[in-house]
Amino acid sequence: MELKVSSRSHGDHAIVTASGEIDLYTAPRLHSELAAVIASSAPGSRVIVDMSGVEFCDSTGMNVLLTCLRQARERGGELELAAPRLAVRKILQVTGLDSVFTIGQDPAVLPGT
Repeated sequence: MELKVSSRSHGDHAIVTASGEIDLYTAPRLHSELAAVIASSAPGSRVIVDMSGVEFCDSTGMNVLLTCLRQARERGGELELAAPRLAVRKILQVTGLDSVFTIGQDPAVLPGT
């Protein structure tokens, strides 16, 4: 399955929307979009990844999210996940990453949105 990634500015933060499957083959697309958004955002900015359309995310995808979280934090910002589906939530829980990321139900109602 293909991965579609788009981004838009929304006030003081950016929203990156992903849909499809994030795996070894599609993760580079997510990484390049997130890295570009983080690099072009003002220091201290929030980047919200809308995961509502992501049906699957393997360890490669989780590594991309962690790498981009580190990049955002190095710039004084934050990378947050919004509305992950049950399958992705389970991966976050099993790996303990649910305690690393801020996870919200809806990108429009995350804290500070």
